[in-house]
Amino acid sequence: MLKRKKFFSFFKLMRADKPIGTALLLWPTLTAFFILTEGDPDFSLMLLFVIGTFLMRSAGCVINDYFDKDFDGQVERTKDRPLVKGEISPNEALILFFLLIIISSSLLFWMNIFTFFIALVGLGLATIYPLSKRFFSVPQVFLGLAFSWGIMMVSAAEINEINNISLLLFASCFFWIIAYDTAYALCDKKDDLALGINSSALVFGNNVVPFFFVLHLVSIFILFYIAYLLNFHPAFYIFAFIGLFLAIYQCYLIKDQNSSDCLRAFKNNNWLGLSVFLGSVLGVSL
Repeated sequence: MLKRKKFFSFFKLMRADKPIGTALLLWPTLTAFFILTEGDPDFSLMLLFVIGTFLMRSAGCVINDYFDKDFDGQVERTKDRPLVKGEISPNEALILFFLLIIISSSLLFWMNIFTFFIALVGLGLATIYPLSKRFFSVPQVFLGLAFSWGIMMVSAAEINEINNISLLLFASCFFWIIAYDTAYALCDKKDDLALGINSSALVFGNNVVPFFFVLHLVSIFILFYIAYLLNFHPAFYIFAFIGLFLAIYQCYLIKDQNSSDCLRAFKNNNWLGLSVFLGSVLGVSL
């Protein structure tokens, strides 16, 4: 019974019980596979990236909780995390983090050397992000870089270069991530203010809704530009406009900065990401 309880504590530490984070990482990564290969991705590579995304997201959650263990107990949403409750020791968390990194790194043996060096940068960004809350006013910028980095890895693995389309996809994903993590940060706004933790929700203040919408708008219009450059099938635009409608709906959800509604807005991005992915697949395939 004790071993089973410990297993589920590690399970929770990795956020394996909350797959929304993995989904938000996967949609832009899978989208990049189809766009960068013009609808002809290497499905074996895609499988490796799906596994790697889960492992790296899990590693990111573990190291985030390790660095935030002294804060999480004072935040309503995070007070029951395994490290806070003592279900897992800090040393055990570090061992799990390095184990996840080692396993995910082993996947690089099936990829080119360029992808390996790009992955090293991504690992650095993922490790720095939890600490950025202490010294950078908008730590979501670091999260945007870290969570968008999968696109750079796809570009390196699939086409062995970083081209203009790769950079545009990266930029679109970057602005989208800052938007949805701002909704997430609104859930903890009062606690973060009391603890002195930085976030975009605090920086944007009373203007959070227009900033939130502009970030979404920039992300979607970059995708429109990519579609124009690559002459996507019109089906793409239908799904892109669905994504725009979802962004407007999210603005409605966060307008009163109610924690539960802000969390709903954050989770709604799963559907936005799926819409863009489906539109991209149809855009390059039809």
